[in-house]
Amino acid sequence: MDLSDFPGFFLSRFPDLVGHRVLVALSGGPDSVALLHLLRDPTLRLKLEAAHVHHQVRGDEADRDATFCRDLCQALGIPFHLERVSPPPHPDEGREGVWRRLRYEALKGIAGRIGADAIATAHQRDDVAEGVLVQLLRGAGPRALAGIAERTPDNVIRPLLPWGRGDILRWLFEREIPWREDSSNRSEEHLRNVVRNRLLPALEEVSPAIRKHLVQLAGALAADEAYLGSRLHGSDLWIDPWDPDGGVPVERIAVLHPALRVRWLHAQVARAGLGRATQRQAKALGQLLDSEGAGAVTLAGRWVLHAVRGRLWLEPPVLPGPYSVTISPGEEVALPLPGWSIRIREATAPEDPSARWRHRVPRAVPVTVRSPKPDDTVTDKRGPHRLSRLLAARLPRHLRRSWPLVTVGDTIVWVPGVWESDFQRISGDATMEVLHR
Repeated sequence: MDLSDFPGFFLSRFPDLVGHRVLVALSGGPDSVALLHLLRDPTLRLKLEAAHVHHQVRGDEADRDATFCRDLCQALGIPFHLERVSPPPHPDEGREGVWRRLRYEALKGIAGRIGADAIATAHQRDDVAEGVLVQLLRGAGPRALAGIAERTPDNVIRPLLPWGRGDILRWLFEREIPWREDSSNRSEEHLRNVVRNRLLPALEEVSPAIRKHLVQLAGALAADEAYLGSRLHGSDLWIDPWDPDGGVPVERIAVLHPALRVRWLHAQVARAGLGRATQRQAKALGQLLDSEGAGAVTLAGRWVLHAVRGRLWLEPPVLPGPYSVTISPGEEVALPLPGWSIRIREATAPEDPSARWRHRVPRAVPVTVRSPKPDDTVTDKRGPHRLSRLLAARLPRHLRRSWPLVTVGDTIVWVPGVWESDFQRISGDATMEVLHR
């Protein structure tokens, strides 16, 4: 397929984006420069903006790349955004991995600020072939070998995947469109460059169609991955780390086919924003499930997947610190637990069906929401109780130190989902609600 077919291809694959705002990831290299020009086709009616992510690792050359991108956008009348990121000197996930992560975080931040409907990156067919070999050399599994998705759930699109590097360079030469060459693409410190500059050319001497075969392999594996993903789509097998009911029964994952177990782990890790699961972690999950839920799996960022009382939980490495806030009628306060808030409304106001828990509190007396203390006790008609024991019986370990409790004066009157005062439940003249969004 010739690049002259690009507008028709885009219209067929991304019809929902026609006439909408698209942010183009612009490095200054031939692929991204070609993509920017191609997306300007008037039949697409796109509201284009471009972003250049400056990694601050190549000195003056990187500055010249940024200037080139800015000048190009100015000449084309396209709004330009420059984002500088600072990768850590010794990242745990590898230099290329951390650059990629920071780049996408920057692009998504810009897209959010400008209201872009999609982010377009310039990945092309040769990137897929090279990526398959890179992942093979790293010992990756089928999911990593499945290549680069044409469209991701968060609307990152790759419209150039049907074309190779040679197609793109010819298109640019014919139109005398300049671009920038990144000198780091020649450095053999990066495995991808070794694959691109040495390994693939050597393989082509033996199998001239090797690039085509690698792309076909990636496509076949991607189809398998899509099928496995569809088997999990719409299920309620996902852990919410911040919900006391957010664990998943161990047996529901244990009964899955081993291939679906691995797919579940990858999807769960992605949902938690932890990147990709490794083969080692997938093997550890199998051992955890086969041992009837004993043990734990350490994931990226020191998150831990572990089993407690027959349920799988995700435990974060850092927990919210102590807190205390006074809340008044008509006010809603965000809790340190992601997604949770608490508010007080008039008792006569209509109940909000989205509220997880509600409790009556006095309207004219200050009400405080705070985290538990080690010596907290509560008292009801059955007598006094140590709050720590009540929390341990109801909540996973990582929620106990930061779960909200409500006090009137020095008296604890409510611990949402755990305990409530009989007297205050009857006598309060306002309603406190806990919401999870």
